[in-house]
Amino acid sequence: MTPAARDVRAGRPNAAARPRAGRLGRPGGPRSLPGRWSSTIAVGVVALLLAAGCAGGSSADGPGGAAADGPPRSGGTLTLLNQTETQGVSPFKMQIITGTRGDGVVGFSLYGGLVLQDAATGEVSTSLAESLDSTDDVNWTLKLRPGLVFSDGTPFDAAAVKLNWERHGAPQSTSSSLAQVKAIASTTVVDAQTVRVTLTAPNGQWPRALAGNTINFIVSPSSIDKADTAPVGAGPFTFKEWVRDDHLTLVRNPKYVDAPRPYLDQLVIRPIPDAGQRYNGLVSGQGQIEYNSADFDSLARATEAGYATYTTKLSGGMAFVLNNSRAPFNDVRVRRAVLLGLDVKLLNDLAQGGRATVATTIAAPDTPFYDPAIAYPATDRAQAQQLLDQVSAEKGGPVTFTILVNPQNRATAEGIQTLLSEYKNIAVSVTVSDSPQPTIVQGDYDMGVSGNFFVDPEPKIYDAFHTGNPRNTSRYSNPTVDAALEKGRSAQNESDRKAAYAVVQKGLIDDAATLTLWRLPSSLTHDDTVRDISTIEDGVLRTDLVWTTK
Repeated sequence: MTPAARDVRAGRPNAAARPRAGRLGRPGGPRSLPGRWSSTIAVGVVALLLAAGCAGGSSADGPGGAAADGPPRSGGTLTLLNQTETQGVSPFKMQIITGTRGDGVVGFSLYGGLVLQDAATGEVSTSLAESLDSTDDVNWTLKLRPGLVFSDGTPFDAAAVKLNWERHGAPQSTSSSLAQVKAIASTTVVDAQTVRVTLTAPNGQWPRALAGNTINFIVSPSSIDKADTAPVGAGPFTFKEWVRDDHLTLVRNPKYVDAPRPYLDQLVIRPIPDAGQRYNGLVSGQGQIEYNSADFDSLARATEAGYATYTTKLSGGMAFVLNNSRAPFNDVRVRRAVLLGLDVKLLNDLAQGGRATVATTIAAPDTPFYDPAIAYPATDRAQAQQLLDQVSAEKGGPVTFTILVNPQNRATAEGIQTLLSEYKNIAVSVTVSDSPQPTIVQGDYDMGVSGNFFVDPEPKIYDAFHTGNPRNTSRYSNPTVDAALEKGRSAQNESDRKAAYAVVQKGLIDDAATLTLWRLPSSLTHDDTVRDISTIEDGVLRTDLVWTTK
């Protein structure tokens, strides 16, 4: 049977209106369903995302509410204190679109996005694109909004999209979107506004892959060869200055398609990796808002001090990947011993003062794929010791491994080391690195700090656990899980997706594929001058919607 046509469309506010919640159905059309691309979302007066407090998270009472001070005020400068520096200002150098790294907010601010994923619902809507649809999940038609231009006046057309995607896939490319462009068999410019994309295999969830990766950011053809130092996009802001590891300054794009946005005249992003210093910077007025996805202590201090915090709710969580391709974690018994032997609640007390929300399932409660029956096993010290003894007897010595971790998560790694040291026949060491990710990607590690968090399982879970995927840093492989992941991305309805991801979740837990600890606190803490916070993906600030009262 031929799949029903899928169509992603966005509601947008008119130039004078404040963004409002809602979706409009095309006359006579059905309502859209979560997780399915539908032809029911019309371009009109509704917003792509909801106003503050309604788009992907929750905010404390007080400043930041959607109706705090009437219509948005234009003008002013917002300084965001971010926990990491961006890898670059060029989409070809950036990592995936995530709030946990600096690339997401910088990329969105400079380039906007063809499509955007609502952090609250997981639904994808168009932004710079007008529509994205398919009749068979292999051939997709992307239509751009009419009259789009880059900030330098260059037309934002189908040829520009094709050129950018080809650059991501060029020989010797190190783009983080390589897997996405390799999944494209061909790209055809139909006309100035239309691109036809043919995938190498059916993917009914392809818009999610577009929303969460840097192929969503389109550079002006005039600056594509100098995007490292002089980037030009069609996002809400334009590039002014970047002093690496100090600050990035962006200014309002007067040619932004969704005027009168952005409301800010200037956006300054300052990377401050140390959570304590970052919070102190907020308190001392070095910035009005800070992003935090790792430090529960500073979040608690901020709450006690009366600051408002907007948190994007995510499934998965803060995790340590286990290298399934080499000893000792190529033995499932060792992986299970760690999973069963580690008392995560006690680790939470030791490393986070008991403030974290321990992940008992992969999908979080109140999300479409949550099933309380598919849960991580309870701590079982006796079984953990039995497994360690079995492996040790066979190998002729204790199970040994090193945890590779960044400074922000050192206390957690050392907590794991301490709790596992209570067992016999195991020896754990900890290595701290300012940048462990490249080593983890190369596979030269035993256990490494990572993140296994998502709004929707596609494409994050597929990328993280499908056999041979470049982002499968654990080198995990299970044919049953692979088949379910493929079913999940090609399924035609929500019930089939739920069934597929139930198989995935059960397989990952049974195989102890990775060590997930607690839900990620993807949070934006701000002072009383900041208004209308909302996020995309896993907590990327919508810098086109935020504004300040002074």
